[in-house]
Amino acid sequence: MIARLLLATLAVTLATSATAQVTVKRYSVDGTTTTTSESRNTERNRQRQLNRYPTALKFNVAPFFAGHYPISVEYRLSPYVTAEAGLGLTTHNSLDAFINEAVVWDNNAFYAAKSRVRPGSSQTFNFKVFPGGDSYDDGFYLGFFIQNRRYNKLFTGADQNFTSFKQNFDQGLMIGTQLRSSERVMVDLSMGLSNRYVNFPMVLQDYTIDPVTGQERYVARLDETQDGRSQNIGFFVGIKLGYLLAAAR
Repeated sequence: MIARLLLATLAVTLATSATAQVTVKRYSVDGTTTTTSESRNTERNRQRQLNRYPTALKFNVAPFFAGHYPISVEYRLSPYVTAEAGLGLTTHNSLDAFINEAVVWDNNAFYAAKSRVRPGSSQTFNFKVFPGGDSYDDGFYLGFFIQNRRYNKLFTGADQNFTSFKQNFDQGLMIGTQLRSSERVMVDLSMGLSNRYVNFPMVLQDYTIDPVTGQERYVARLDETQDGRSQNIGFFVGIKLGYLLAAAR
């Protein structure tokens, strides 16, 4: 009787063990342990958190010395793909002025002539691919971008003042990484090379004598006989601070 009772108890125990969920412990580098079921729950929670914030509002602080202040919106199309579009304000391009005056030494007086800065604008669009399927989640990406920037300045002419500009249109490739520092904050670091088309009308500066006062005057004028268009290579660095916006319910 006792033997039959023991056999029955053993059979019930084996059946219960066979139908129960198998739990496997995993050891992390910090010495803590997690089970398979816990790991799966963590992965589901992470995906829900990523899907909860599909849109990021971003500001690029890198082009500050280029007089460019761009704001953009990025949308997470999938774990592998995002698309980003933005607008920006342009003022005085101090970096380009330094390079033009210290390195290039061209005949264009756009930066040398007396002038006043007028606000300009920029437009940008990029498309990013994340090979690891980890967009918005510490992911490395490859991307294609286009960007248009226009800088405006008001010059003093001999008869009347006039406005001229320098316009850069870029098409290029970039690489970068997104770092998710908290639930709703992200940092986007990138760099890229582009094929740059420049529209840069020739501004010349003339020396004259005021017939009334006899004082020296420097006045600017546009030289329409020279083509101010060119093509060269552009280089970009991006440091974007992003804030994630929750999806509408």
